[in-house]
Amino acid sequence: MNAPIALDRAPLGTPLVVWSTHPDAAVARRLSTLGLRRGATVTVVQRLVAGGRVVSVGGGRVALDAGVLAGVTGEQA
Repeated sequence: MNAPIALDRAPLGTPLVVWSTHPDAAVARRLSTLGLRRGATVTVVQRLVAGGRVVSVGGGRVALDAGVLAGVTGEQA
């Protein structure tokens, strides 16, 4: 088992299994509707300005800001 890492620090192109979602319940619900829920496999595919990232999840891509990414952790798949 690998140590969990926040998605804002995850390396590009490395598949990660979501270990925990955002601590804010409303944000966690919204992320869940986008496919970012515990057990989902995500890959950070692009870095954006100001720390945001584009992540691939469930066949789609989602752009997230650094604050949201910092609250989601995963471990290497």
